[in-house]
Amino acid sequence: VSYNETKKWVSFWRQYYHFVSGEYPDWDKTLHQTNWEYENLVSMIVMRNPLERFLAGGKCGGFQKKIPDDPSNETQDTYWEYANSECADNYALRVLTREPCVQGANTSSECLQGAKDLLNRITFILDQSCLNESVEAFGSALHLNFTKDGFESRLHHWHANLSVRDRFGNDTLYEYVQTRFRRDIELYEWSKNRSIVLCNN
Repeated sequence: VSYNETKKWVSFWRQYYHFVSGEYPDWDKTLHQTNWEYENLVSMIVMRNPLERFLAGGKCGGFQKKIPDDPSNETQDTYWEYANSECADNYALRVLTREPCVQGANTSSECLQGAKDLLNRITFILDQSCLNESVEAFGSALHLNFTKDGFESRLHHWHANLSVRDRFGNDTLYEYVQTRFRRDIELYEWSKNRSIVLCNN
């Protein structure tokens, strides 16, 4: 939605919905055009640890069918292919930048700043690592009765006893992805301090 059309579209959709959600592909650069400061628009984004996202379900580029689970001896080659894919490269950063600027480990600080500029315009940032508590706080801020019991997702599978590094099962792959996604990781770490709930992790 363009800056000048934001008011019109908010008024139109508000007749039918309290909330509208969307997932934005990296080629859709309209996020920066929207008037996020419009007084009748409340916006929210959930930020996630890029290394956890890399391992999570819903992998991009058709990789979900090839590697639905965490890395194993049998899937190491496919995970390396996924780690080098364009679609996985600094995923959130690529979606949130104004211009195409993601270049793996060589992604510039200016590219990172473009994503930060957008996040600074969003009303609420939620940290996925304590999503239930964050949604509860988000509901409270809007005077809505969201509870952890009512929101808890049955679709997310937590790996409470394993660190992300352990889930990779390969230190070389872990360190490679950590280096390639370093700007996305910086963005996540920066966003955590602006989350509605500061998670204990």
